[in-house]
Amino acid sequence: MKKEDGFPGQISFVIPDRILSLVKNNPLIADLFITDIGYYPQARFHFRERPAGSRQLILIYCVEGQGEIRLKETTHLVSADHYFIIPAGMWHSYHSDEQNPWSIYWIHFSGLKSSSYARFAGQLVPIERGKTSRISDRVDLFSEIFRNLDRGFSVETLEYVNLCLPHLLASFTHLSQFRLIKESGEKDPVAQSINFMLEQLTKKLKLDEIATETGLSASHYSRLFLNRTGHSPIDYFIQLKIQRACRLLDNSGWMIADVAREMGFDDQFYFSRVFRKVMGMSPGEYRKRGV
Repeated sequence: MKKEDGFPGQISFVIPDRILSLVKNNPLIADLFITDIGYYPQARFHFRERPAGSRQLILIYCVEGQGEIRLKETTHLVSADHYFIIPAGMWHSYHSDEQNPWSIYWIHFSGLKSSSYARFAGQLVPIERGKTSRISDRVDLFSEIFRNLDRGFSVETLEYVNLCLPHLLASFTHLSQFRLIKESGEKDPVAQSINFMLEQLTKKLKLDEIATETGLSASHYSRLFLNRTGHSPIDYFIQLKIQRACRLLDNSGWMIADVAREMGFDDQFYFSRVFRKVMGMSPGEYRKRGV
């Protein structure tokens, strides 16, 4: 079985040609713009082949699982925390692994400046996780673009998302500079531990594990964290998990049970109790708010 799209929980936006014509005539964004963008979670049987290549450059960012990208005669095995830019006009194909399907964010982008990104194309680049990696910040940039496009293609929306695009691309092509903002807090135990928490939101953490990242004893670290933030480290970590769960509820079609599992909760009912404690409402009520 081969599928181009139609995956549970997927997010995708294809900008219509008539809208792209407006973008191309807008001097603020005509030099670099999105034509298609999306997120495919656990995309089993995902497959695309373009014998004539694509008119746009394509960025594929794997955050889970694995797959393969073929460019001419070269095959690249793409695993979690890697990205790849496919150049325009070149034969290529890509597919998800059947046993361990990838979850990918992807962008098709064009414009006069897009050709400048060709120097980053054709190579598989790892994005190592660490205290300063800002993985969650990059995902938030995708989510911000998704949430805006979900409101339609007004001129203001098109300008905003395409002005966000260079920042998003730079988060891949200029990794050291993107991470620099976190390096200033690397020696601050509280900031350091929050960075660590943000990189581990899908996992379960104990106080000792977090304290170990700072080099402090659990008791010393816990007192320091409470004095600085007003919360215990574990309570703060749970709040971060629920904040991420809120974004998933807002920006995906995932079932609540899927969101719970993604955030490291084995029991959906326990997740709902924790969610209500933090947000003052159940996950279902949160999703329906304002509808």
